[in-house]
Amino acid sequence: MNTSRPRGRPRPQETIDRDARVLAVLKKDGPQTRNAIADRLTEPKSKIWLSLDRLRRDGLVRLCGPAGGPDAVWTTEVGAPCP
Repeated sequence: MNTSRPRGRPRPQETIDRDARVLAVLKKDGPQTRNAIADRLTEPKSKIWLSLDRLRRDGLVRLCGPAGGPDAVWTTEVGAPCP
Protein backbone atom coordinates (compact mmCIF):
# COMPACT_ATOMS: atom_id res chain seq x y z
CA MET A 1 0.00 0.00 0.00
CA ASN A 2 1.45 3.33 -1.09
CA THR A 3 0.53 6.27 1.12
CA SER A 4 1.67 9.68 0.03
CA ARG A 5 1.81 12.79 2.12
CA PRO A 6 0.88 16.24 0.81
CA ARG A 7 3.87 18.27 -0.27
CA GLY A 8 5.03 21.24 1.75
CA ARG A 9 3.66 22.50 4.99
CA PRO A 10 -0.06 22.80 5.69
CA ARG A 11 -1.73 26.11 4.98
CA PRO A 12 -2.38 28.29 8.02
CA GLN A 13 -6.00 28.39 9.15
CA GLU A 14 -6.07 32.14 8.41
CA THR A 15 -5.30 31.41 4.74
CA ILE A 16 -7.90 28.66 4.54
CA ASP A 17 -10.52 30.96 6.09
CA ARG A 18 -9.67 33.83 3.71
CA ASP A 19 -9.96 31.53 0.68
CA ALA A 20 -13.37 30.40 1.92
CA ARG A 21 -14.54 34.00 2.41
CA VAL A 22 -13.39 34.98 -1.09
CA LEU A 23 -15.24 32.03 -2.60
CA ALA A 24 -18.37 32.82 -0.55
CA VAL A 25 -18.40 36.44 -1.78
CA LEU A 26 -18.17 35.32 -5.41
CA LYS A 27 -20.90 32.72 -4.97
CA LYS A 28 -23.24 35.12 -3.17
CA ASP A 29 -22.66 38.35 -5.12
CA GLY A 30 -21.55 37.06 -8.51
CA PRO A 31 -18.53 38.00 -10.64
CA GLN A 32 -16.30 40.73 -9.26
CA THR A 33 -12.86 42.24 -9.62
CA ARG A 34 -10.05 41.47 -7.21
CA ASN A 35 -10.16 45.05 -5.95
CA ALA A 36 -13.89 44.88 -5.22
CA ILE A 37 -13.42 41.66 -3.26
CA ALA A 38 -10.51 43.18 -1.31
CA ASP A 39 -12.61 46.23 -0.43
CA ARG A 40 -15.56 44.07 0.59
CA LEU A 41 -13.44 41.85 2.85
CA THR A 42 -11.12 44.68 3.99
CA GLU A 43 -8.09 42.58 3.05
CA PRO A 44 -4.96 43.59 1.13
CA LYS A 45 -5.30 43.17 -2.64
CA SER A 46 -2.17 41.01 -2.72
CA LYS A 47 -3.69 38.48 -0.30
CA ILE A 48 -6.94 38.40 -2.27
CA TRP A 49 -4.93 37.75 -5.45
CA LEU A 50 -3.20 34.79 -3.77
CA SER A 51 -6.56 33.40 -2.62
CA LEU A 52 -8.03 33.78 -6.11
CA ASP A 53 -5.02 32.08 -7.66
CA ARG A 54 -5.31 29.12 -5.26
CA LEU A 55 -9.05 28.87 -5.96
CA ARG A 56 -8.33 29.01 -9.72
CA ARG A 57 -5.78 26.18 -9.45
CA ASP A 58 -8.40 24.15 -7.55
CA GLY A 59 -10.89 24.73 -10.39
CA LEU A 60 -13.33 26.73 -8.24
CA VAL A 61 -13.01 30.13 -9.94
CA ARG A 62 -11.73 31.53 -13.21
CA LEU A 63 -10.47 34.85 -14.48
CA CYS A 64 -12.29 36.66 -17.26
CA GLY A 65 -10.39 39.39 -19.02
CA PRO A 66 -6.74 40.39 -19.09
CA ALA A 67 -4.72 38.47 -16.50
CA GLY A 68 -4.00 40.66 -13.53
CA GLY A 69 -5.60 43.77 -14.98
CA PRO A 70 -7.62 45.97 -12.64
CA ASP A 71 -10.80 45.36 -14.65
CA ALA A 72 -10.44 41.57 -14.80
CA VAL A 73 -13.47 39.83 -13.35
CA TRP A 74 -13.37 36.63 -11.33
CA THR A 75 -16.29 34.20 -11.43
CA THR A 76 -17.31 30.87 -9.93
CA GLU A 77 -19.02 29.94 -13.22
CA VAL A 78 -15.99 28.00 -14.48
CA GLY A 79 -17.90 26.26 -17.28
CA ALA A 80 -19.95 29.22 -18.52
CA PRO A 81 -18.96 32.07 -20.84
CA CYS A 82 -17.41 35.08 -19.15
CA PRO A 83 -19.83 37.78 -18.00
